[in-house]
Amino acid sequence: MLKVVSWNVNSINVRKEQVLRFLEEKQPDFLLLQETKVEHFPKEPFQRLGYKVYHAGGKGRNGVAILSKEEADETVIGFGDLFQDVQAKERLIGCRFKDLYVFSVYVPNGAPVESDYYYYKLEFFYHLREYLEKNFSPQDKIILGGDFNVALQPQDVYDPLLFEGQICFTERERKAMSYLLDWGLIDTFRLLYPDKKGLFTWWDYQFSAFKKNLGMRLDYILATKPLAQHLKECDVDLKTRGLPKPSDHAPIIAMFDL
Repeated sequence: MLKVVSWNVNSINVRKEQVLRFLEEKQPDFLLLQETKVEHFPKEPFQRLGYKVYHAGGKGRNGVAILSKEEADETVIGFGDLFQDVQAKERLIGCRFKDLYVFSVYVPNGAPVESDYYYYKLEFFYHLREYLEKNFSPQDKIILGGDFNVALQPQDVYDPLLFEGQICFTERERKAMSYLLDWGLIDTFRLLYPDKKGLFTWWDYQFSAFKKNLGMRLDYILATKPLAQHLKECDVDLKTRGLPKPSDHAPIIAMFDL
């Protein structure tokens, strides 16, 4: 059984002990992290648990990592040579493990709507699809997990009418992410639960949002068909989000019968 976890930790330095305890308890094969907010990842305590750490980040901002029980055969940061996107080097990392490709992505938030940040976010999705098209096939075994900062469907937000037109829930963002999925990526959660409502991955720190379940589903583990056809479980770890001093995101966990 292959266990994959994706988690926006909102600072690895702040959440380091939480992540270490999580690894000890859950023992995932791959832990995909976003928003590490460090230039230099504190690798040593994770290595003591038996994990290899592959990281790309900037000082106090962005940052993505892949923690793996096995050593990667190859690592790529950003879009490689395809696009000269400096920020992408802190937002996308990929590792090859034999014939399995694993990516951790942190898509820009894009706020406010109609700003340069917003249009960069849309562009990021199109660049990511082009990167996949140039380098891979939908028949490859690919996992792309992370914080996509888009709620794709009405059931992915607690109040669709309230959120419509706001950042992470605009029509153009949904179209951009759908364009990425149309390349050949499958939303593992929706594969198992096509109509499920009320299970989110992000809640604002304010307004007792987590307690009231006023959230959005912004985090995904996407997989190509050769992996998705072996999917057994996909869930959100609400217990971790309920800990003291949590990230505003909960980990998502997918299990593949491989």
